[in-house]
Amino acid sequence: MKNILNYLPYIVVLLAQFLINNYTVILILTIVTGFIAGFKIENKSVFLKCFLIGLVVSTTVFLIYESRVEYVKELLVNIGLSSLFIYVLFPLFNALNTAILFFFGYKIGTLILERKLKRALQA
Repeated sequence: MKNILNYLPYIVVLLAQFLINNYTVILILTIVTGFIAGFKIENKSVFLKCFLIGLVVSTTVFLIYESRVEYVKELLVNIGLSSLFIYVLFPLFNALNTAILFFFGYKIGTLILERKLKRALQA
C-alpha cells in the first residue's frame, strides 16, 4: 500500500497529460501534484523516478500514436536532422518537461514543510 501511495503522484501527472487537452491546466496540475507530493512521498530521487516513468510511458504512447505527428518529420529534415530523431526527441522532451515541473512543485512543498517544522521546533 505504501508503494502505491509513493507512485500515485507520478501516475496522476501522467494521466493528466492524456486526459486533459489544455496545456495550462496540465502545467498547473503537474506543479500542484508535485507540491502535494512534497508533503507525502519519500525523498528518494524524485526527479529521476518521474523522468524514467514519464520516458517509458511517453515512448510507448508515442510509438502507438506516431502517425498523428508525421508532419514533424518534415520539419526535422528541413533543419538538417534525420527523421529518426523524432523517436528520441518527442518522448525525451515530454518526460523532461514533466519531470522538471513535478520536481519544481515537489521542492516548493518540501521547502514549506521544512519551514513549518523549523518554526514548530523553535516555538
